[in-house]
Amino acid sequence: IKRSQPKDALYTEALEHAIRCKMFNKNYSPREDIMQQIKEFVLSNTSEAPCILHGDSGTGKSSIMAQIPVEVPNWFRTKNNTSISVVIRFLGTTSFTSDIRRPLVSIIQQICTIYGFRKPIIHESNTLQEIKADLEKILEQIPTNEKLILLFDSIDQLRVEDYDCSRWLPVNYPNNVKCIVSTIPNPDMDKRNILEGLKSLCSNATIISVTKLDENLAQQVIEKWLQRDNRSLTQTQRKWLLSKLEPTWDEPTPLYLSLLYDISLGWHSFDDDRLTNLRRIGYTRDAIDQLYDQLSKKHGKVIFRRAITYLQLSGGLSETELLDMLSADDKVLKSVFVHYLPPPEIFRLPNILWIRIRNDMHKYLVEMEVDGTVILYL
Repeated sequence: IKRSQPKDALYTEALEHAIRCKMFNKNYSPREDIMQQIKEFVLSNTSEAPCILHGDSGTGKSSIMAQIPVEVPNWFRTKNNTSISVVIRFLGTTSFTSDIRRPLVSIIQQICTIYGFRKPIIHESNTLQEIKADLEKILEQIPTNEKLILLFDSIDQLRVEDYDCSRWLPVNYPNNVKCIVSTIPNPDMDKRNILEGLKSLCSNATIISVTKLDENLAQQVIEKWLQRDNRSLTQTQRKWLLSKLEPTWDEPTPLYLSLLYDISLGWHSFDDDRLTNLRRIGYTRDAIDQLYDQLSKKHGKVIFRRAITYLQLSGGLSETELLDMLSADDKVLKSVFVHYLPPPEIFRLPNILWIRIRNDMHKYLVEMEVDGTVILYL
């Protein structure tokens, strides 16, 4: 039996973001107008500041960022002598991206690996400004016949002190390097306005606003997801689902569509009577409540609701802490061990119960590392 060789931290980090990119891309909502603006920015041959993609939560910024690596090869198809590389980081989604320092270091290492450059030695004592300077030097070394696309998604998911992009984000790039960042305009009224800070930092930046979807585009997105998953709906199910996209309701966001679609995953062709529950869905919060009701029936109301409540009220928990809390909750234990008693020497919930919930909720959970421990946020 061959023993697989352990991969280094850079490989693991890059792979995590590639997997995350594929996951976000799965729910991409076609936004031709936005992708055209991004295409024009990427194909321009001038030295430019970053492109700033901004929009409210749930408008689909991350899925757009995840679509860029898919589109880039098509954009450069006629440029035979150009080699393109894309480096992407979904900030705040893995245990190593809650602060900007480690993503910057891994980006430098990845670029050096791609182009065969000598990797700079970066110590813990190095400041963000010094790491930023190292990145700028490396970007200048990229051969002119090579093209690099650098993507930073969800700056608002960083620590508050990293909202000041002047500390770490290069402003001017060589002609063959394009940088795109995404953020919500203002994560908290009491905190720094990230968008205004970026505009002030990058006076000549390309700024693209990501808005909600109109009814026709929302219907196209639902149809695309059904085709992708080889699913079909009954005439009644389709009527009920599409009625949630009509102008009488809020203009739908990709998050709202994703919630509706996830709700439809629990439908069967023989239970149209369950569709009456859709009557109370008009806003994103309603869709969340409906999805929670559906998952409560699947996993058990007490354990599902308690797990979600603990995550929300605590402001984030490690999986060990969450399992400890659930295992110490008498109501949870009574709801799980109904027909048999647990082993007397290990009075603890089976991990598989939480793993099943996590698998159904993975799109809505965020991982961050705090003091060396991976914390889950909802």
